[in-house]
Amino acid sequence: MRKNVIAILIVIIMAVILSVSVIIIFKADEVIVSGNEKCDENAIREYYTDGPLGDNTLVIWLKNRLGIYKDMPFIREHDIDIVDRNTVKIQVYEKSLIACFYYMGQYIYFDKDGMILETSDKQSENIPCIEGVAFSNFTLNEKIQVENEGQIEAILDLSELINHYKMYIEKISFNNNNEVTLYCGDIKVFLGNRQLYDQQIASVSDVLKQAKKQGLSGTIDMKNYSRGDKIILKQ
Repeated sequence: MRKNVIAILIVIIMAVILSVSVIIIFKADEVIVSGNEKCDENAIREYYTDGPLGDNTLVIWLKNRLGIYKDMPFIREHDIDIVDRNTVKIQVYEKSLIACFYYMGQYIYFDKDGMILETSDKQSENIPCIEGVAFSNFTLNEKIQVENEGQIEAILDLSELINHYKMYIEKISFNNNNEVTLYCGDIKVFLGNRQLYDQQIASVSDVLKQAKKQGLSGTIDMKNYSRGDKIILKQ
């Protein structure tokens, strides 16, 4: 009986020694964060090392392998590299703000999925502002809601296309008939009301870039545009 007790004690002591050794030897003394522009580096570091033994490289590796980490509101995805037993590299890929709307003195910014990521009293450059749309609800880290549900797809589609073609659009305006007008400096582009705007945006993007460089002003009517039609800027 006494031998069994001693054996159990030895096992317990060895387990404790092993656990303490793992905690000490594999402590993540250096957590290197990269790829962040909007997200605070310390906030990212704290998020990925939070919880019991969260700053242990083995625990970090295991959590990552099991998919336990859920991306932060601004983070689209991440890569975790265990450099050595005390060093971890975390590469993050942030979500892009593609458009905003103005409400009660604040610009409400959202991503390509319509998730609201940020509010500010200033409008960021190269991010278009949506006008003529009644937004029924907005909460940080939740999807925008509009009174006319049919508008949300058009808003996200247009915003993503403008971002894809790197166009400088200050404003996207909807009228009562859901017809869309883009404002690029002193140039207005009438797009009309369509389900998809791919052809129009792809065709007008280079024209707008050149017109802006030359300081031109006027209107471009693309309501009835078809692929291959000539694009005319009426000054």
